[in-house]
Amino acid sequence: MVGGTSTLKVRNLTVAFGQVVAVRDVSLTAREGETVAIFGANGSGKTTFLKAVAGLIPATRGKVAWRGEDVTALPAHERAARGIRYVSDRSRVATRMTVLENLEAGAWLLPASRWSAALERVFALFPALASMARSPAGVLSGGERQMLILGRALVAEPTLLLMDEPFLGLSREVRDRLLSVIEDTLKGRATIVFAEHDAEGAYRLLDRHIIFRNGSIVHEGTRSDVADAKELVSLLYRHFRPGEAPGETIGEGERKEKP
Repeated sequence: MVGGTSTLKVRNLTVAFGQVVAVRDVSLTAREGETVAIFGANGSGKTTFLKAVAGLIPATRGKVAWRGEDVTALPAHERAARGIRYVSDRSRVATRMTVLENLEAGAWLLPASRWSAALERVFALFPALASMARSPAGVLSGGERQMLILGRALVAEPTLLLMDEPFLGLSREVRDRLLSVIEDTLKGRATIVFAEHDAEGAYRLLDRHIIFRNGSIVHEGTRSDVADAKELVSLLYRHFRPGEAPGETIGEGERKEKP
């Protein structure tokens, strides 16, 4: 259930790389258990924003607060200890380690007494991973690797999950499996902020939507503002300049799974 108190508060966040400003004075709040979807063209600042909230890159100025604590100066591992997890389509698995060892690496902040139950939950969600628990992660397909990446985040019992295009390149079947897992295990329980080009998949999860352009927020809305994924796509295109594209969305071509 979505709570009434804002547990994530980002104020005037700016991230610059030399003279290039990637994120400019962005403010965003998310309530306990709320899911916020971020849309924008490639290079609009979505990834940089999520990484700055996760502590993977430093903020040039601004503030990030999580559950009442200013975490702006904390490194990523200390934010992780507070329940903040970052998942990306570019996340990697340790290919020479087994599937089980990859999941155990995600559980490093949990008390050892909870490891077994946490791993069992992930294996119940992803039976394909359970059957390959002792196999090297390098033999997994692209879809199975993304399951492992999400499973590695879930085993840590996140309270804030930051996802950067988690469904990119996946088949519809794998995408829908991941969506079902997120809906069943996290939605309404953890706060989720994610960037995605897949409007159909994103619409299943979102409570609110935000559109980035040139490092700034140009539109905010709620689920009730758009009737369905098709209307969401129309909204996205209205906020892009000629020549820009919000990215591949369902209906623009066949989805293909990562090799």
